[in-house]
Amino acid sequence: MHFWVPIATAAIAGAVAILVDILTGRRKGAKSRREAAATFHLAFAEAIAQLENVDAHALITEARAQHDAAILEFRRFVVAKQIEHYEVAVQNFNRCRSEVQSAPVKVLASLASEKPIDNSDTVKLKEALNELLTFTDKS
Repeated sequence: MHFWVPIATAAIAGAVAILVDILTGRRKGAKSRREAAATFHLAFAEAIAQLENVDAHALITEARAQHDAAILEFRRFVVAKQIEHYEVAVQNFNRCRSEVQSAPVKVLASLASEKPIDNSDTVKLKEALNELLTFTDKS
């Protein structure tokens, strides 16, 4: 037997071990990302589902801490080339969230102006939420 056979066998075994480790790590990373995406969706699902049926201001204010935590947690799963777009979407969501008025304020404004209740702030918030959720598909 040649002197290099055991060395080559050890090198091949080492390369296979490294390859298996890389592939296993990628699967774990993909699984973690899928779980984070599901958690991210879940954090916003109730807000999206109930946004038009309840006082949007109360709903979004109550869920603020949950939404902020979800945004921060999911950020690490956004691919590097999408981070800037993600941050813009987060800023847009935060702006829309701060502009949502409570139902009594909207009713009073409607009565004072003798116009229908303006729900454009809720529509913009829903669009901002949907924009954020698109990152679970892009990453």
